[in-house]
Amino acid sequence: MPDVKELVQSPDYLAYKFDFNSEQFGFLPITRDDIRRVNSLDRQVVDPQRQLIPVPLKELLPLVDMADQSLAEKPPRFIFHTAFCSSTFLSRCLEVEGATVSLREPQLLLDAANAKRLKWRSGTTGLGYQDFPKLALLLLQKHAGPGEKLILKPINSVNNIASELMELSPSARSLMLFTDARNFVLSTLKKGEQSKYSVRAMFDLTRCDFPHLANLRLTDTIHMTDLKVILTLWRLQIAQAQQALQQYSPKNRMASIYGERLIEEPLQILLLANRYLDLGIPEEKITRIANSDSRFDDAKNAGQRFSIEKRNQAYQKIIDFYGSELDKGLQWMVQNNPGTRLRPKLAGTLN
Repeated sequence: MPDVKELVQSPDYLAYKFDFNSEQFGFLPITRDDIRRVNSLDRQVVDPQRQLIPVPLKELLPLVDMADQSLAEKPPRFIFHTAFCSSTFLSRCLEVEGATVSLREPQLLLDAANAKRLKWRSGTTGLGYQDFPKLALLLLQKHAGPGEKLILKPINSVNNIASELMELSPSARSLMLFTDARNFVLSTLKKGEQSKYSVRAMFDLTRCDFPHLANLRLTDTIHMTDLKVILTLWRLQIAQAQQALQQYSPKNRMASIYGERLIEEPLQILLLANRYLDLGIPEEKITRIANSDSRFDDAKNAGQRFSIEKRNQAYQKIIDFYGSELDKGLQWMVQNNPGTRLRPKLAGTLN
Protein backbone atom coordinates (compact mmCIF):
# COMPACT_ATOMS: atom_id res chain seq x y z
CA MET A 1 0.00 0.00 0.00
CA PRO A 2 1.53 3.37 -0.99
CA ASP A 3 1.99 5.96 1.75
CA VAL A 4 0.36 9.38 1.72
CA LYS A 5 3.45 11.10 0.31
CA GLU A 6 3.53 8.76 -2.68
CA LEU A 7 -0.20 9.15 -3.30
CA VAL A 8 0.11 12.92 -3.27
CA GLN A 9 3.30 13.23 -5.32
CA SER A 10 3.20 10.33 -7.79
CA PRO A 11 1.36 10.81 -11.11
CA ASP A 12 0.46 7.12 -10.87
CA TYR A 13 -2.35 8.09 -8.50
CA LEU A 14 -5.12 10.52 -9.41
CA ALA A 15 -6.81 12.47 -6.63
CA TYR A 16 -10.15 11.29 -7.91
CA LYS A 17 -12.85 12.57 -5.58
CA PHE A 18 -13.68 13.92 -2.15
CA ASP A 19 -16.20 12.33 0.18
CA PHE A 20 -17.87 15.20 2.04
CA ASN A 21 -19.29 12.87 4.70
CA SER A 22 -16.09 11.07 5.70
CA GLU A 23 -13.84 14.00 4.68
CA GLN A 24 -11.54 11.70 2.76
CA PHE A 25 -9.97 11.96 -0.66
CA GLY A 26 -10.07 8.86 -2.83
CA PHE A 27 -6.96 8.27 -4.96
CA LEU A 28 -7.29 6.20 -8.13
CA PRO A 29 -4.36 4.22 -9.58
CA ILE A 30 -3.89 5.53 -13.11
CA THR A 31 -1.41 5.60 -15.99
CA ARG A 32 -0.51 8.28 -18.50
CA ASP A 33 -2.06 6.08 -21.19
CA ASP A 34 -5.33 6.03 -19.23
CA ILE A 35 -5.35 9.81 -19.04
CA ARG A 36 -4.72 10.26 -22.75
CA ARG A 37 -7.21 7.55 -23.71
CA VAL A 38 -10.36 8.70 -21.97
CA ASN A 39 -12.63 11.65 -22.76
CA SER A 40 -13.65 11.92 -19.12
CA LEU A 41 -11.76 10.96 -15.96
CA ASP A 42 -14.67 8.87 -14.76
CA ARG A 43 -13.72 5.69 -12.92
CA GLN A 44 -16.37 3.79 -14.88
CA VAL A 45 -14.56 4.83 -18.06
CA VAL A 46 -10.99 4.43 -16.82
CA ASP A 47 -11.54 1.06 -15.10
CA PRO A 48 -14.50 0.34 -12.81
CA GLN A 49 -12.56 -2.47 -11.12
CA ARG A 50 -9.90 -0.22 -9.65
CA GLN A 51 -10.39 0.59 -5.99
CA LEU A 52 -9.96 4.05 -4.50
CA ILE A 53 -7.35 4.52 -1.78
CA PRO A 54 -8.70 6.79 0.99
CA VAL A 55 -6.69 9.61 2.58
CA PRO A 56 -8.15 11.81 5.35
CA LEU A 57 -8.35 15.51 4.53
CA LYS A 58 -6.40 16.45 7.67
CA GLU A 59 -3.35 14.57 6.36
CA LEU A 60 -3.21 16.89 3.34
CA LEU A 61 -3.23 20.17 5.26
CA PRO A 62 0.52 20.83 4.71
CA LEU A 63 -0.20 21.06 0.99
CA VAL A 64 -2.26 24.22 1.37
CA ASP A 65 0.77 26.16 2.62
CA MET A 66 2.71 25.18 -0.53
CA ALA A 67 0.03 26.36 -2.91
CA ASP A 68 0.90 29.93 -3.83
CA GLN A 69 4.47 29.34 -4.96
CA SER A 70 3.73 26.02 -6.65
CA LEU A 71 0.84 27.36 -8.73
CA ALA A 72 2.77 30.51 -9.61
CA GLU A 73 5.68 28.44 -10.93
CA LYS A 74 3.53 25.98 -12.89
CA PRO A 75 0.29 27.76 -13.88
CA PRO A 76 -2.37 25.48 -15.36
CA ARG A 77 -4.26 26.27 -18.54
CA PHE A 78 -8.04 25.97 -18.51
CA ILE A 79 -10.59 25.10 -21.16
CA PHE A 80 -13.92 26.23 -19.72
CA HIS A 81 -17.07 25.69 -21.76
CA THR A 82 -20.86 25.74 -21.83
CA ALA A 83 -21.21 22.06 -22.85
CA PHE A 84 -21.76 20.52 -26.28
CA CYS A 85 -19.39 22.95 -28.01
CA SER A 86 -16.34 20.81 -28.93
CA SER A 87 -14.30 21.36 -25.75
CA THR A 88 -13.33 17.67 -25.58
CA PHE A 89 -12.16 17.82 -29.19
CA LEU A 90 -10.08 20.90 -28.44
CA SER A 91 -8.47 19.39 -25.35
CA ARG A 92 -7.54 16.22 -27.24
CA CYS A 93 -6.04 18.12 -30.16
CA LEU A 94 -3.91 20.21 -27.80
CA GLU A 95 -2.54 17.18 -25.95
CA VAL A 96 0.95 16.39 -27.24
CA GLU A 97 3.38 14.05 -25.53
CA GLY A 98 6.28 15.98 -24.04
CA ALA A 99 4.52 19.34 -24.40
CA THR A 100 1.13 19.06 -22.70
CA VAL A 101 -1.11 16.74 -20.76
CA SER A 102 -4.86 17.30 -20.56
CA LEU A 103 -7.09 16.25 -17.68
CA ARG A 104 -10.64 16.04 -18.98
CA GLU A 105 -13.47 16.47 -16.48
CA PRO A 106 -11.65 15.60 -13.26
CA GLN A 107 -14.23 14.93 -10.55
CA LEU A 108 -12.17 16.84 -8.00
CA LEU A 109 -12.89 20.17 -9.71
CA LEU A 110 -16.61 19.42 -9.67
CA ASP A 111 -16.26 18.64 -5.96
CA ALA A 112 -14.66 22.08 -5.51
CA ALA A 113 -17.53 23.69 -7.42
CA ASN A 114 -20.12 21.86 -5.33
CA ALA A 115 -18.29 22.78 -2.11
CA LYS A 116 -19.00 26.41 -2.98
CA ARG A 117 -22.66 25.64 -3.69
CA LEU A 118 -22.92 23.86 -0.34
CA LYS A 119 -20.93 26.57 1.49
CA TRP A 120 -19.00 23.59 2.87
CA ARG A 121 -16.87 23.84 5.96
CA SER A 122 -14.74 20.99 7.23
CA GLY A 123 -15.65 19.37 10.53
CA THR A 124 -12.15 17.94 11.02
CA THR A 125 -9.95 20.86 9.89
CA GLY A 126 -10.14 24.62 9.59
CA LEU A 127 -10.70 24.48 5.83
CA GLY A 128 -13.77 25.76 4.02
CA TYR A 129 -15.08 25.86 0.49
CA GLN A 130 -12.80 28.82 -0.29
CA ASP A 131 -9.76 26.55 0.20
CA PHE A 132 -10.99 23.67 -1.96
CA PRO A 133 -10.00 25.00 -5.44
CA LYS A 134 -6.43 25.56 -4.27
CA LEU A 135 -6.13 22.07 -2.82
CA ALA A 136 -7.67 20.53 -5.95
CA LEU A 137 -5.21 22.26 -8.28
CA LEU A 138 -2.27 21.21 -6.16
CA LEU A 139 -3.37 17.58 -6.21
CA LEU A 140 -3.88 17.61 -10.00
CA GLN A 141 -0.73 19.57 -10.87
CA LYS A 142 1.63 16.57 -10.65
CA HIS A 143 0.24 14.97 -13.82
CA ALA A 144 2.22 17.38 -15.99
CA GLY A 145 5.79 16.12 -16.28
CA PRO A 146 8.94 18.25 -16.45
CA GLY A 147 8.65 20.69 -19.33
CA GLU A 148 4.94 19.91 -19.87
CA LYS A 149 2.00 22.29 -19.50
CA LEU A 150 -1.12 21.10 -17.68
CA ILE A 151 -4.43 21.67 -19.45
CA LEU A 152 -7.55 21.30 -17.31
CA LYS A 153 -10.87 20.84 -19.08
CA PRO A 154 -13.47 20.76 -16.32
CA ILE A 155 -17.07 19.74 -16.79
CA ASN A 156 -19.29 22.75 -17.52
CA SER A 157 -20.80 22.70 -14.00
CA VAL A 158 -17.46 23.98 -12.71
CA ASN A 159 -17.90 27.43 -14.31
CA ASN A 160 -19.18 28.80 -10.99
CA ILE A 161 -15.58 28.72 -9.68
CA ALA A 162 -13.83 29.87 -12.86
CA SER A 163 -12.82 33.09 -11.12
CA GLU A 164 -11.49 31.28 -8.05
CA LEU A 165 -9.40 28.93 -10.20
CA MET A 166 -7.98 31.78 -12.27
CA GLU A 167 -7.10 33.84 -9.20
CA LEU A 168 -4.98 31.03 -7.76
CA SER A 169 -2.38 31.44 -10.48
CA PRO A 170 -1.84 35.04 -11.61
CA SER A 171 -0.32 34.00 -14.95
CA ALA A 172 -2.88 31.29 -15.77
CA ARG A 173 -4.70 31.64 -19.07
CA SER A 174 -7.94 30.09 -20.23
CA LEU A 175 -10.35 29.65 -23.08
CA MET A 176 -14.13 29.76 -22.85
CA LEU A 177 -15.96 27.74 -25.50
CA PHE A 178 -19.64 28.32 -26.15
CA THR A 179 -22.33 27.61 -28.68
CA ASP A 180 -25.63 29.15 -29.74
CA ALA A 181 -29.06 28.17 -28.45
CA ARG A 182 -30.15 26.18 -31.51
CA ASN A 183 -27.00 24.09 -31.69
CA PHE A 184 -27.15 23.44 -27.95
CA VAL A 185 -30.71 22.16 -28.22
CA LEU A 186 -30.02 20.02 -31.28
CA SER A 187 -26.85 18.56 -29.80
CA THR A 188 -28.69 17.63 -26.61
CA LEU A 189 -31.63 16.01 -28.39
CA LYS A 190 -29.35 14.18 -30.82
CA LYS A 191 -27.76 12.31 -27.91
CA GLY A 192 -31.08 10.80 -26.81
CA GLU A 193 -32.92 10.36 -23.53
CA GLN A 194 -29.79 9.99 -21.40
CA SER A 195 -28.66 13.42 -22.54
CA LYS A 196 -31.95 14.94 -21.38
CA TYR A 197 -31.42 13.45 -17.93
CA SER A 198 -27.84 14.77 -17.88
CA VAL A 199 -29.01 18.25 -18.82
CA ARG A 200 -31.58 18.24 -16.01
CA ALA A 201 -28.80 17.29 -13.59
CA MET A 202 -26.62 20.11 -14.98
CA PHE A 203 -29.55 22.50 -14.60
CA ASP A 204 -30.11 21.49 -10.97
CA LEU A 205 -26.46 22.33 -10.21
CA THR A 206 -26.18 25.51 -12.28
CA ARG A 207 -29.40 27.08 -10.99
CA CYS A 208 -27.86 26.97 -7.50
CA ASP A 209 -25.42 29.65 -8.71
CA PHE A 210 -28.27 32.12 -9.34
CA PRO A 211 -30.07 33.44 -6.24
CA HIS A 212 -33.43 33.88 -7.97
CA LEU A 213 -33.41 30.20 -9.06
CA ALA A 214 -31.62 28.52 -6.16
CA ASN A 215 -34.79 28.08 -4.11
CA LEU A 216 -36.95 26.59 -6.84
CA ARG A 217 -38.83 23.57 -5.55
CA LEU A 218 -38.53 20.19 -7.22
CA THR A 219 -42.16 20.47 -8.25
CA ASP A 220 -41.36 23.76 -10.00
CA THR A 221 -38.73 22.20 -12.21
CA ILE A 222 -40.10 18.71 -12.74
CA HIS A 223 -42.97 20.11 -14.78
CA MET A 224 -40.72 22.18 -17.04
CA THR A 225 -40.57 20.62 -20.50
CA ASP A 226 -37.27 19.17 -21.66
CA LEU A 227 -36.94 21.98 -24.18
CA LYS A 228 -37.40 24.68 -21.53
CA VAL A 229 -34.86 23.06 -19.23
CA ILE A 230 -32.32 22.74 -22.07
CA LEU A 231 -32.73 26.36 -23.13
CA THR A 232 -32.70 27.72 -19.57
CA LEU A 233 -29.50 25.82 -18.82
CA TRP A 234 -27.95 27.23 -21.99
CA ARG A 235 -28.93 30.80 -21.00
CA LEU A 236 -27.54 30.45 -17.47
CA GLN A 237 -24.27 29.06 -18.77
CA ILE A 238 -23.92 31.88 -21.29
CA ALA A 239 -24.44 34.36 -18.44
CA GLN A 240 -21.70 32.68 -16.38
CA ALA A 241 -19.36 32.57 -19.37
CA GLN A 242 -19.87 36.24 -20.16
CA GLN A 243 -19.30 37.21 -16.54
CA ALA A 244 -15.94 35.39 -16.47
CA LEU A 245 -14.93 36.83 -19.84
CA GLN A 246 -15.77 40.38 -18.79
CA GLN A 247 -13.49 39.90 -15.78
CA TYR A 248 -10.52 38.27 -17.51
CA SER A 249 -10.53 39.08 -21.23
CA PRO A 250 -9.52 42.74 -20.61
CA LYS A 251 -6.50 41.35 -18.73
CA ASN A 252 -5.68 39.09 -21.71
CA ARG A 253 -6.17 36.01 -19.54
CA MET A 254 -9.35 34.52 -21.05
CA ALA A 255 -10.58 34.37 -24.64
CA SER A 256 -13.83 33.09 -26.09
CA ILE A 257 -14.31 30.62 -28.94
CA TYR A 258 -17.60 29.99 -30.69
CA GLY A 259 -17.60 26.18 -31.00
CA GLU A 260 -18.71 26.17 -34.63
CA ARG A 261 -15.54 28.05 -35.58
CA LEU A 262 -13.48 25.18 -34.20
CA ILE A 263 -15.42 22.67 -36.30
CA GLU A 264 -15.29 24.74 -39.47
CA GLU A 265 -11.74 26.11 -39.13
CA PRO A 266 -9.86 23.58 -36.97
CA LEU A 267 -6.33 24.46 -38.06
CA GLN A 268 -6.75 28.19 -37.59
CA ILE A 269 -8.37 27.85 -34.16
CA LEU A 270 -5.87 25.26 -32.94
CA LEU A 271 -2.97 27.50 -33.94
CA LEU A 272 -4.57 30.47 -32.19
CA ALA A 273 -5.34 28.41 -29.06
CA ASN A 274 -1.79 27.06 -28.93
CA ARG A 275 -0.36 30.57 -29.05
CA TYR A 276 -2.86 32.11 -26.66
CA LEU A 277 -2.37 29.44 -24.00
CA ASP A 278 1.40 29.53 -24.57
CA LEU A 279 1.57 25.75 -24.88
CA GLY A 280 4.70 25.69 -26.99
CA ILE A 281 3.47 22.99 -29.39
CA PRO A 282 5.37 23.29 -32.70
CA GLU A 283 3.11 24.70 -35.40
CA GLU A 284 3.95 21.87 -37.78
CA LYS A 285 2.68 19.44 -35.13
CA ILE A 286 -0.57 21.40 -34.83
CA THR A 287 -0.93 21.29 -38.61
CA ARG A 288 -0.48 17.51 -38.66
CA ILE A 289 -3.06 17.10 -35.89
CA ALA A 290 -5.58 19.30 -37.70
CA ASN A 291 -5.17 17.30 -40.90
CA SER A 292 -4.93 13.83 -39.37
CA ASP A 293 -7.59 11.14 -39.46
CA SER A 294 -7.66 11.11 -35.65
CA ARG A 295 -9.17 14.59 -35.79
CA PHE A 296 -12.39 12.97 -36.94
CA ASP A 297 -12.69 10.55 -34.00
CA ASP A 298 -15.97 11.28 -32.26
CA ALA A 299 -15.10 13.07 -29.02
CA LYS A 300 -17.91 11.44 -27.04
CA ASN A 301 -18.32 8.04 -28.70
CA ALA A 302 -15.22 5.86 -28.84
CA GLY A 303 -14.73 4.09 -32.14
CA GLN A 304 -17.13 6.34 -34.03
CA ARG A 305 -16.23 8.97 -36.59
CA PHE A 306 -17.39 12.57 -36.61
CA SER A 307 -18.22 14.57 -39.69
CA ILE A 308 -20.16 17.77 -40.23
CA GLU A 309 -22.28 15.95 -42.80
CA LYS A 310 -23.24 13.20 -40.36
CA ARG A 311 -24.04 15.75 -37.68
CA ASN A 312 -26.19 17.81 -40.05
CA GLN A 313 -28.10 14.69 -41.08
CA ALA A 314 -28.72 13.81 -37.44
CA TYR A 315 -29.82 17.37 -36.72
CA GLN A 316 -32.25 17.31 -39.63
CA LYS A 317 -33.89 14.18 -38.24
CA ILE A 318 -34.37 16.00 -34.93
CA ILE A 319 -35.82 19.03 -36.71
CA ASP A 320 -38.21 16.83 -38.71
CA PHE A 321 -39.30 14.95 -35.59
CA TYR A 322 -39.94 17.98 -33.36
CA GLY A 323 -41.28 20.22 -36.11
CA SER A 324 -42.50 23.63 -35.01
CA GLU A 325 -41.87 22.81 -31.31
CA LEU A 326 -38.22 23.75 -31.74
CA ASP A 327 -39.01 27.21 -33.06
CA LYS A 328 -41.66 27.69 -30.38
CA GLY A 329 -39.08 26.81 -27.73
CA LEU A 330 -36.59 29.34 -29.10
CA GLN A 331 -39.32 31.99 -29.25
CA TRP A 332 -40.26 31.19 -25.65
CA MET A 333 -36.67 31.80 -24.58
CA VAL A 334 -36.53 35.23 -26.21
CA GLN A 335 -40.01 36.30 -25.08
CA ASN A 336 -39.39 35.33 -21.46
CA ASN A 337 -35.84 36.63 -21.31
CA PRO A 338 -35.73 40.02 -23.06
CA GLY A 339 -32.28 40.85 -24.36
CA THR A 340 -31.27 37.23 -24.83
CA ARG A 341 -29.51 36.64 -28.13
CA LEU A 342 -29.94 33.10 -29.44
CA ARG A 343 -26.55 33.42 -31.10
CA PRO A 344 -24.62 35.48 -28.59
CA LYS A 345 -21.36 37.31 -29.19
CA LEU A 346 -19.28 36.96 -26.05
CA ALA A 347 -16.41 39.17 -24.97
CA GLY A 348 -12.78 38.45 -25.76
CA THR A 349 -13.06 36.63 -29.09
CA LEU A 350 -9.92 34.60 -29.82
CA ASN A 351 -8.25 36.07 -32.88
